[in-house]
Amino acid sequence: MKRLTKHALLAVAVVAVAASTRAATYTGDLLIGFTSQSGNDFIFDLGQASGLSDGQTFNLSSSLAGFNLSTVHWGVIGDKNVSGVRTAWTSTGGSAPNTIPSTGAWGQIDTATKSIYQNFPTGGAGDSFTIPASDDNSWNQQTIQGSLFTQYHNVYQDPNLIGTGSASLFSVLADGSAGTLFGTFTLGAGGVVTFSAVAVPEPSTYGLLAGAGLLLLTARRQFARRL
Repeated sequence: MKRLTKHALLAVAVVAVAASTRAATYTGDLLIGFTSQSGNDFIFDLGQASGLSDGQTFNLSSSLAGFNLSTVHWGVIGDKNVSGVRTAWTSTGGSAPNTIPSTGAWGQIDTATKSIYQNFPTGGAGDSFTIPASDDNSWNQQTIQGSLFTQYHNVYQDPNLIGTGSASLFSVLADGSAGTLFGTFTLGAGGVVTFSAVAVPEPSTYGLLAGAGLLLLTARRQFARRL
């Protein structure tokens, strides 16, 4: 067996360092993933939840050209720790997602998400990658099919819908409380994904509601006095 020269050893070391630094660092972005449960999955970085705007679109038509959008499995996930406040985001078909009972449970979700994210070339909003659906860190294995107890759907839940249509995005705190509807993502037949924010009533609407409540309370009191 031949000994490696100094130059060969240096080359091996450089390759090892490059491999160790290849993994993108997860900083809490939302991920949208697509799988046909065979072939290659596609995963896209949507950016921070706080950075989304009502009506924002993501044109993924070229990246989704190889998928049958009427049968594709797709969903959105993400999580972030801000000054000790741990939040996770997940898509559902409309029903409220499972609660997250503790920071430990949140940590398992975060670990699974980071395992997916390490495959991004650089990371950050707009970055994307494809990965074989059989890979342990593919969208298919992490969110639907994988048998590892550390994979996303085994530590939380399956976030996927099937085909075109709208998915509800919920934010969930790691304190056992119910999730809050954050907005919706809609997958169109052309491969364009649109985000719609939850409608927040205008201040004038709050005033009208408060006024209506006051009138109702006054009427009830007057009616009670007449009895």
